[in-house]
Amino acid sequence: MSIYLDEKNPGKHKPFEDASPDIVEYVRYLEVIAGKSANTAFNYYCDLRNFSKFMKRRRGLVPDDMEMKDIDPKGLDTAFWGSVSKEDIYEYLYFLSRECGNKKSSTARRLASLHGFYDYLVNQVNRLKQNPTASIRPPKQDKVLPKYLTAEQSKDLLECTQTQSDFPERDYCMVVLFLNCGMRLAELVGMDLEDIDLEQRQIRLFGKGHKERMVYLNDACVEALQLYLKKRNAMEGLNPREKAVFLTRRRKERIGNRRVEQLITGAMKAAGLKGFSTHKLRHTAATLMYQTGNVDILTLKQLLGHSSVGTTQIYTHLQEFQVRAAIEQNPLGTVTQKKQSLDTTEAEAGKSNGNNATVSSETNEETEDFTQPMDAFEGAANDGIRVDVSALSEPDEPDKTEQ
Repeated sequence: MSIYLDEKNPGKHKPFEDASPDIVEYVRYLEVIAGKSANTAFNYYCDLRNFSKFMKRRRGLVPDDMEMKDIDPKGLDTAFWGSVSKEDIYEYLYFLSRECGNKKSSTARRLASLHGFYDYLVNQVNRLKQNPTASIRPPKQDKVLPKYLTAEQSKDLLECTQTQSDFPERDYCMVVLFLNCGMRLAELVGMDLEDIDLEQRQIRLFGKGHKERMVYLNDACVEALQLYLKKRNAMEGLNPREKAVFLTRRRKERIGNRRVEQLITGAMKAAGLKGFSTHKLRHTAATLMYQTGNVDILTLKQLLGHSSVGTTQIYTHLQEFQVRAAIEQNPLGTVTQKKQSLDTTEAEAGKSNGNNATVSSETNEETEDFTQPMDAFEGAANDGIRVDVSALSEPDEPDKTEQ
């Protein structure tokens, strides 16, 4: 991945040339015209190169036993892309799912790359007349709640960044910003000194699609930044023109995404936290703010830099104890069963001892009808809701004309 993206200079990369001309031109269109970020353009580029390799093998343009990584993605012209059918697309999605083990979200993103590419060829540059992906829908996504750290786990992580790091001021500051501001990894790495205004207690961030937003700083963020910047500016051999906020300790240049991930992973391991990635710190910030900060969904959307409220809603999940509390607070949760017997069969049988067979027949009808509403409430009773039988309406009197 890093052979194209320049982590030292976010937003820049080496020229995209290792693909067919149509793909190269499309990626340039994404960046220049559509305004997509370098990271987004790169992901689309990789997806389309992978599809090129798949199609070469599917059409027999390379030996069947050639590994995908060894297939040259170049050499495909516009006519070739026009020959791709809907069946080819479905086979590719099957290949991604079954042979590559892609998750549904990854498969959906690769399908989105194809959607965009063919939309460009058909509607933007008019090189093709038909889009084979037009009617293909992405796989239905599983609704999985985002994984996040608890407040106590977050404090343990902050403690470890101070005791287990060779540059504690920097690593502690990065984790504080992740946990308090909910910023993305690329946003943190791309921060420049001019983006920070400690007097106004705010940071300017550039999110997906070069969208600019302001994030405000609390006391913890201001203190962590002040301590780190003091240490940063005193680094021996630092280029005075270096504008990046977070630097590597040795080379004193902008730290890369991968290095930050390594540092966060190491701190989490030291804190005994398993199964958490750097992005989970963003989930943590959003979840804790929503649950304890009295933050509404629209405010959270703006803070996180989401373009849609639908994206923000995944962070509004409830903790288990909140769900349990909601059940306990149900007004029917304290309604209990009366001590009188629910079985009226014995009482009805006593009444019938001195009566004729006709009355007995009526009693049996009433008893049979009376049990029907009880059957309807059986599931509710099993779930903890008690029903007062005396509140149930009496069954209708039998129609005497039918006796």
